[in-house]
Amino acid sequence: AVVSTQSTGRRDLPILDLEQLEGSETDLADLVQIAERSLKEVGFFVIKNHGISEDTIRRTFGTSRRFFDMEVSEKSKVAMTSDYPYGYEKAEILSQSLTGEGVTPDPKETYNIKVSDPRWPEEPSEFKEIVMEYCNAMWTLTRKILRVFALVLRQSEDFFVDKFPTDNMTVFRQLNYPHVAPGPDRIRASQHTDYGVLTILAQDNVGGLQVKLPGAEWEDVSTPQGCLLVNIGDMMQRWSNDSWRSTLHRVVKKESSSQTDNRRQSMAFFVNPGKDIMIECIPDYKEEGEEAKYPPIRAEEYILAKHYSTIPSILATGEK
Repeated sequence: AVVSTQSTGRRDLPILDLEQLEGSETDLADLVQIAERSLKEVGFFVIKNHGISEDTIRRTFGTSRRFFDMEVSEKSKVAMTSDYPYGYEKAEILSQSLTGEGVTPDPKETYNIKVSDPRWPEEPSEFKEIVMEYCNAMWTLTRKILRVFALVLRQSEDFFVDKFPTDNMTVFRQLNYPHVAPGPDRIRASQHTDYGVLTILAQDNVGGLQVKLPGAEWEDVSTPQGCLLVNIGDMMQRWSNDSWRSTLHRVVKKESSSQTDNRRQSMAFFVNPGKDIMIECIPDYKEEGEEAKYPPIRAEEYILAKHYSTIPSILATGEK
């Protein structure tokens, strides 16, 4: 799409230091306070001291790049289908999940792994081992973040534990945005909110991620060296009865960019609950006798309705 990708500037996101989770009572109180402000005002924050080694991240980016560098015929051996809505695709239109608008696929390609039911490509040969290591590390980190979320919600630290059975719907997505020739502004991932509980994002330094808060213009965001980016999705907004913010975001390439190679890579760990978990307002987040802003809904029903809306061409072909 040829659109304006101008922003009003850069938004410096709050930084959560996860070492404080195991610190003093004062450390923990400070961490929860920063997290609560971040979740209510922005819905995005940066985490440092997250425990994921730079080597683990580098190796996973490397095997992801090698996968995307293969011929489409090879990548399509593990293609996304209507029966298994994960795997490789290059047909997604993210804005469809939000407005039902958009007919041209976003100029990117993704490989998606349902962590509890993975399907692996034959090549690269090291792909499975490296990605499994990354996902295991992400789960360790996810548990820490969910502890913080539970404390912000004024619940016990283990509040989320039973929401994530071993067959939960968490997805690891690797994204490749091919180089775009110099020219007009380009949308690389159309505007959307994430559907699930939270997303942990690792991205390279090419840039292009933007967020849009209500009543504001698009703002550029980036991740400091050694940090990861976290945002909440629609399910957390529903659980908190709109007290927390699932923020609109997109990825762009600006006409003013002077990069000779603007190929972009990112890796998103979409944390989703068990398929039968009911997403409904936490009682403490509405007044007695007050109606919740959203009716209860099964996690699987919500996530798949959103996801399927973005891949109409795959569903239309009825690929199995």
